[in-house]
Amino acid sequence: MVSGHWSFLKDVMFLGAAAFGGPQSHLALFQKRLVKEKNYLSFEELMEIHSFCHVLPGPSSTQLLTVVGLRRGGPPLAILTLLAWALPGAIILTILTLSPRFLGSRQLSYLPALVMAYLLTGSMFMLRSMRKGGLYLSIAALALIAVLFFPAPWLFPLGIIVGGMASSLFGNRKFTPNKEQFGPIRWANFSLYLGIFLFIGLLGQLQFLFPSSAGFTQPFTLFENTYRMGSLVFGGGNTLVPMALEQYVKHKPRMSNEEFNTGLGLLQAMPGPVFNISVYFNGIAMKNFGYGLPGQLLGCIIGFVGIFLPGLLFVFFVHPIWGRLKRYPIMLRALDGIIAAATGFVLSALVVMILLLSEKSPHLFTDLIWWVVFIASTFYLNKSRLPTPVLVILVILVGYLFPPA
Repeated sequence: MVSGHWSFLKDVMFLGAAAFGGPQSHLALFQKRLVKEKNYLSFEELMEIHSFCHVLPGPSSTQLLTVVGLRRGGPPLAILTLLAWALPGAIILTILTLSPRFLGSRQLSYLPALVMAYLLTGSMFMLRSMRKGGLYLSIAALALIAVLFFPAPWLFPLGIIVGGMASSLFGNRKFTPNKEQFGPIRWANFSLYLGIFLFIGLLGQLQFLFPSSAGFTQPFTLFENTYRMGSLVFGGGNTLVPMALEQYVKHKPRMSNEEFNTGLGLLQAMPGPVFNISVYFNGIAMKNFGYGLPGQLLGCIIGFVGIFLPGLLFVFFVHPIWGRLKRYPIMLRALDGIIAAATGFVLSALVVMILLLSEKSPHLFTDLIWWVVFIASTFYLNKSRLPTPVLVILVILVGYLFPPA
């Protein structure tokens, strides 16, 4: 590997250790580090890749950096770029996941207020970013209502597809066609993606046919579930949260609502991609299934590989034909509807969390400190430029000083 590639990887690792705040803040940091300071690509190239990654399912910030690595050094550098970006936060989150004393602390009781503040802030950000018009507001509203009245895992991909189709047919965004020349389509990566999906899904189904095999097949079931989420999530980490809430808390109770909220609270203090939360979800699920420390570590690895592998394979498959897709405005108009549906799903996560808290922890809503934390966190997230880990530390400190009764 040439020296320029090592320098690029070091810069990506710096981003992986310093990028807090989710995808909305990642892009600004990428522009500063990769465009202005290092000149790895132009601002126009960065925004073109950013748009491309929003067409794909998976972690948009991770895929953006992966595409930059792919263009600079092919698939080997693309894989190393993904690892350099995602591993720092994933390792820290794994250590915390395997620390039962810390995760079981009553002093983390105010983290749900912080999580709700993040969801509210993220929802407002997505609403502002959503294309204006009655069509897109209707798509977002229908996605929100559908989740509340018909909660099911299949609803998320269906909502994304329906929103994209409605926008592509009735949207009015204009695009300038691209006239680049393109090579042949390579189907190998898509075949590999589909083969993994079918094989793991088949192994996961064994526990339903042979219940006695659950102890052996449970990790495969978690991998299939995580791989499926990584394949179907559009709109970045904000959309992963409501899907994970449905999959791990409501549809199949693999963890408690309190454990879910703790993970989301911890995530705010982690650098790197929001998709790293899958490391926590699967590690805690393996713990609740009765596995020991090695099994929980396996769950963390399953969460990391399962959530990022589909997006990587999609990049390898779709990037060579991205220029072709840009020729068809109907394909890019669909993106507006996809973002609108994703906005509705994020809003639904906020509503579902309120309903769960009111059902299982109603005393929190009568706790004055809880409301102070929520209001102060919301104000902090909207007005302050301090890094988000500072907020997490402050919320935990409040829990130590004023633990709930």
